[in-house]
Amino acid sequence: MLGVPTRTVPPTGPDAAPSPTSEGPMHADQHAPPGDHVDRIVVSADGTPLAVAEAGSGPALVVLGGAFDHHGTPAVDRVVAALRDGYRVVTYDRRGRGASGDTAPWSVEREVEDLAAVVASIDGPVDAVGSCVGAGVVLRGLAAGVPFGRAVLWEPPYRATVDPQGDDVLFADFLDGHVAAGRRAQAVRAFLAQVLGVPIPFITAARLKPGLWRSLLADAHVLSRDVRVLNGLSVPERVAASVGVPVLVASGDGGPEWMRRASVALADAVPGSRHLVVPGQGHVPDPRVLRQLVDRFSEVPATE
Repeated sequence: MLGVPTRTVPPTGPDAAPSPTSEGPMHADQHAPPGDHVDRIVVSADGTPLAVAEAGSGPALVVLGGAFDHHGTPAVDRVVAALRDGYRVVTYDRRGRGASGDTAPWSVEREVEDLAAVVASIDGPVDAVGSCVGAGVVLRGLAAGVPFGRAVLWEPPYRATVDPQGDDVLFADFLDGHVAAGRRAQAVRAFLAQVLGVPIPFITAARLKPGLWRSLLADAHVLSRDVRVLNGLSVPERVAASVGVPVLVASGDGGPEWMRRASVALADAVPGSRHLVVPGQGHVPDPRVLRQLVDRFSEVPATE
């Protein structure tokens, strides 16, 4: 239901679980810890090392998942397994997450530079798949000219009812305040409830699973960044209008209605894009369904 990892991060307190890179960025000549499935390190424009993994062969496809998706987590592994027999699947840990480094100050522009660096390290044409927050990152990259030929975006958690001309960072500041005060659990709970729409009983159930909850706490410090990437949760119409490649925005009929409305609004804002509702799918789609979408959309001519 949550679509979050089950990796275990050693705790340092009830609300403190720093990520593996929180004590300093990993240098480009360092290797990631065993089990992270990192094949190489790509260095971004500001020197931040990014942990990159590849699997399979065929047309290149960069895959970006949700806020809590990293190398070796079940959600990422399942999507890679569904795609690798037909595509060269490239995944990476976003800055401040997993085995990648982090360089201050953070900005949306640096996230885009990271994505551009990963794409530049891949030979030949590249397409993209983004789900949840990852769809927002891909959208930012498309608008900035990262050279993707096509993109499939699954349910970015925007709010279609939020002012599309706004850029509300108040909730992001709220999350930063929790983390700065050592209240990582409060930040995670607020993000799950307010951004992903996870019902309170499911959040409570997640807290009763120590390994899962520690893994969520590990990313508390970067959740405010995702709110900013998502334009304060409003559909970024000005960003979307700058996209010049074919885009398929998809959503399921088994999840929240507001996510479907947001997907429709995003498709309306991206010139020439399509929206598709997939029966029987919720916010975390069956990887086989995602594969079918990618296969179908790969028949659409890419922008050179």
